[in-house]
Order: sequence, then structure tokens, then C-alpha cells
Amino acid sequence: MTTAMPTESDVRDVSERLPVRVRIGQGVLTAVLIACALVALSTMFVDDPFEPAAVVLIASFGTLAAALGLAAVWGGVRSRTVRLGLWALPLFFVWHVAALGTWIPDAVLAVVAASGVVLVTGPTGSRPNHEPS
Repeated sequence: MTTAMPTESDVRDVSERLPVRVRIGQGVLTAVLIACALVALSTMFVDDPFEPAAVVLIASFGTLAAALGLAAVWGGVRSRTVRLGLWALPLFFVWHVAALGTWIPDAVLAVVAASGVVLVTGPTGSRPNHEPS
């Protein structure tokens, strides 16, 4: 029985895999971003004090933000710029708490989103190799 030697591409594929910590962070952020998109889209189907055009804007912008967030989480975590940009999500929820006083659910979502970003970005020294910003 002979075993094949790993090729250069096999070795490269193993070295390019993201740590489990990053994958968990991606999952957490994915859940939060999908929830954001659902909340944004739900404004289309409930009574809202805003004009119909504003409701469409809220729904479409929230969905766009979620889509961009998902693209960043799954496609760009190796980029330092993207990792810094992911902090916009927990800061958005902090802003809601400060501006509106909505501790529930915004404070909870801020903590969950920040936890996901910390898992994706990781402590200094253990970040995945990044592409030039």
C-alpha cells in the first residue's frame, strides 16, 4: 500500500484554513446580521409611524447593510480594513442604546456582535494572515 505525498496545493490549503475561533465568530456575526436583515424587512409589513418611502428606505438600507456585513464576514476577514470595519456593527447597537435608550434588545445585540467581532479578529498575535489593506 502506498500513500501519496501531499502536493504543494494540499499544504497551502491547510495553512490557509481559518482557526475554529474565527469560524465561530463568523457564525455569531452571521446570525446577528441575518436578524438585522429580518428586522429591516419587517418594517415593510407592520404599522410604522414613518412615511411609506421612509419605510422602504429603512428596509432596503438595513438589508443592504446586512448583505455587506455578510460579505465582509465570509469574504474578507483576512483584511485588516475589513476586520476594523466589522466594529461598525456593535457600535451601531451602542449608538441605539445611547440615542434611544433601547437597552433591550440593542445592548444585548451590541455585546453579542462585539463578541463575534472579537472572535473573528482575535487577540494581537493570533490574527489570520491578512491581505494588504
